[in-house]
Amino acid sequence: MSRSDVTDNNNHFNPIFDKLVNAEHPQVAEMVAYCLYKIRKREWATDFFAKNGRKPNDEELAAYVAMWTPSLIEGTRQQATGIVNSFAASVLDENAPKIREDALRGTFLRAVSTSIVASFFYTLLLIGVVIVGQIAGVDIASIWSAISGVASKTGQ
Repeated sequence: MSRSDVTDNNNHFNPIFDKLVNAEHPQVAEMVAYCLYKIRKREWATDFFAKNGRKPNDEELAAYVAMWTPSLIEGTRQQATGIVNSFAASVLDENAPKIREDALRGTFLRAVSTSIVASFFYTLLLIGVVIVGQIAGVDIASIWSAISGVASKTGQ
């Protein structure tokens, strides 16, 4: 049974919820929009009680719900989006220095430690090459002198 089947056969569900909130994948701004609707409905009911000395009946509640036009619903959505965006911006503004500091500290220390470890292993690799060369009888110092001598003669 789908939600529309339930809402069509049972008037206990508020049709404004379906207009403001995607029930399958609700977003925070949609839920805030529905909260704004409920606040306005409560204000209306409180005002109604103050003027009439009684709670609104089902017909009066239905009339209140019916007055929620598409433009009023869209305005409520936009107000809710603004509230959520404002909240997100204030959280980011409040935490931006700490986020920046953590990001820079983490990046710098990670980069330095990675470089140190890479240099260490590269040095071990070079020492290993020299040791293997010595064991194999290769005179690396003579090879280096020969290469240096050829490089200096071609550079003259």
